[in-house]
Amino acid sequence: MISNYVLFSTKVLFRHSLKPHTNFSILRLYRIHSYTKITSRVQKTLKKELKEEDEIELENEELFPSELLQETLESKQTLTIPKGVSKEFYDLYMEIVNKTLPTNPLHEFPRHGRLNNLIYNIKTREEALLIPETISQWRKRLLPITPVTTRLIIRRCCEVNAVDVVFNMLTDKTKYALFPDKEGFGLIMLTFANTIIDPSSEDKIHLDKQEILDNLYKTFGLMEYYDVSQHDTYLYAILISASLKLNNEQGWDRVDITASEFLENLDKMSNEALEIRPAPINEEEKNELKIRNDKFSVESRINRLKFCIEMANILDKWYSETKQDMEKAESFRNLKENWDNEIKKSQISSELI
Repeated sequence: MISNYVLFSTKVLFRHSLKPHTNFSILRLYRIHSYTKITSRVQKTLKKELKEEDEIELENEELFPSELLQETLESKQTLTIPKGVSKEFYDLYMEIVNKTLPTNPLHEFPRHGRLNNLIYNIKTREEALLIPETISQWRKRLLPITPVTTRLIIRRCCEVNAVDVVFNMLTDKTKYALFPDKEGFGLIMLTFANTIIDPSSEDKIHLDKQEILDNLYKTFGLMEYYDVSQHDTYLYAILISASLKLNNEQGWDRVDITASEFLENLDKMSNEALEIRPAPINEEEKNELKIRNDKFSVESRINRLKFCIEMANILDKWYSETKQDMEKAESFRNLKENWDNEIKKSQISSELI
């Protein structure tokens, strides 16, 4: 009996002891099952949201295609280009500047012809204003500049109403180290003289007539600095004619000083001044100059002679009537006759061509 009772009690106790653990286990399994369902739902939701985001990105690509984005980037780049400077010129300018930086290695230097390409593409004053910085950096890296490059700089700057730019470069021989010749100086001086005549040009270079005339005479003085002969009839004619255009007392004072200096050095003056080409520097070039006698050079010489004759007429009249200096008046009268004869000779040679 005891044993049966004990056995029964033991079963009851065992069954009772298992019940809570069993319920807990069932609950735990239920929770695990529920968590799995929730996780599965979350994953499905995330996948759905990701799919929707992908669809939105595809829609955005249709709204903002790659071509439009590229155009936007290019427009931002265009905003950095200075006003009045073309993209073609600015790209070439930046290429030269970047390749001549102090930190750039020697093997990455630009080709020497790239500088000439840049100068040749100058079409506005704003583009010419970028040249001094380029030349300075080019020279700091000990890259060469030829007389041809210098003539190209002078010609382009004069053509785009930036004669003051090249003039300022010539005043600093150490920094820019250019190689101007007589023809180049003559073009700069003639451009300054024409600027005095044309009032619209003054506003573009922000100089008045007096300052322009000062720069004209300074350009003439720079010739000695570059070891270029100043004994040039045509250049003196430009100085005197520009001073006459000033049409004031100071202008006439300059006329008197310049004309007197011209007559003092008359025996040193070269008729080469009235030619289209600069004075020859060697025998070979002398021979080439004799051979080169085409119609264009003859017509140019005639035009320059007429320019000098006009100046001589004014000075003859001024010295005889106003200054009462008959000696100087007679000197310019004789020059006028000589230049008239030169024109006749040139016209005859022009007919023979």
